[in-house]
Amino acid sequence: MLLVMTPGAPPPYAPYPPQPPGYGPQPGYGQAPPPGGYGGYGGHVPIPPRNDDAQHLSILSICTFVYAGLTAMLSLFGIVYVVLGVAMATAIPPGPAGGPPPAAIGGVFAVFGAIFTLVGLAVTVALVFSGLGLRRRRRRTLSFVVACLVCINIPFGTLLGVFTLIVLSRPSVKALYDQSAYETA
Repeated sequence: MLLVMTPGAPPPYAPYPPQPPGYGPQPGYGQAPPPGGYGGYGGHVPIPPRNDDAQHLSILSICTFVYAGLTAMLSLFGIVYVVLGVAMATAIPPGPAGGPPPAAIGGVFAVFGAIFTLVGLAVTVALVFSGLGLRRRRRRTLSFVVACLVCINIPFGTLLGVFTLIVLSRPSVKALYDQSAYETA
């Protein structure tokens, strides 16, 4: 294919509609900051905190504590499996020769219930530490990781995790965490 361009016509790859004059990178765009930084702030411009960041962190910490309580209650259902498994393993006489022994099935129930309970309680402890970190503006990385892990639990964990990730990703919230760390040090 032969491409023929008319003199004065825009190239075929030009944006449509044509951009107004002054649109695009301005002079100095993409260059390093001047020596000594901008305005004596040590090389960076401080990000002012938004007015609603503290409120959002407080709401997220409350929601995290509520979700931790729900997770703790649901993880205790595994104890029912432990009790049923122990009852099956100890109270049922051996079955017919063709099937597995009831004691083994009871053991599987008990182990499953114990694992379910322990994992649920571990997630509960992580959520409590995350909620405390959100409230005190500490352990931002822990809260970030817990928010990522909680996103697996659909639908409430996903909502809590996504909103926590959105709020913790704001530069103004990072500045709040840095300020809190500076004040306590």
